[in-house]
Amino acid sequence: MMIAIEGHLVQHKLAAALSAVVGAGAWRGAEVRVVAGRRQRWDMLYEAEDGSAVAVEFDGDEHYRNILKVKADREKDELASRANVRVVRFPYWVQLTTETLRHYFEREANVLQTFPHGFITTKLFPASFCELGVERFARELTALPASVRQSVIASLQQRVAEHGMEYVMPHKLRALLVTGD
Repeated sequence: MMIAIEGHLVQHKLAAALSAVVGAGAWRGAEVRVVAGRRQRWDMLYEAEDGSAVAVEFDGDEHYRNILKVKADREKDELASRANVRVVRFPYWVQLTTETLRHYFEREANVLQTFPHGFITTKLFPASFCELGVERFARELTALPASVRQSVIASLQQRVAEHGMEYVMPHKLRALLVTGD
């Protein structure tokens, strides 16, 4: 299967790609309630090959900058966990590629994506994140496949050259630009 994504990834492009990969029989839709009787909606939902439910959240910069959004995300994740639903949080600074499809969703497809991973067009860098957002970014970055992690780090190094270290990276993450872990 071949999936082509033009430009940087946004929520509706991720939903279209995932629905094509998992197929109509497993796709449960976008903006779906995972827990009956609760007002929370997840960006998208599909059924995994083993029959379990997978909720997907495409997390933009607010999920790293706004502490109340971080709190709401944690509450949603706890609700989903209690309902035996796995949650995949896909960060805005990563693109859907063959490698990230495998990493996040354990699925195989040939994904054509020419837009690079990282902080390319956004002006919201890790220095703009709240403390819990910085911690989340560090966890997610170090968990990525090495080639994706290096692309994100390279984009941050380019933004540092453009704007200056203090405007791009908080103190506690600056070592990541050198070590990559």
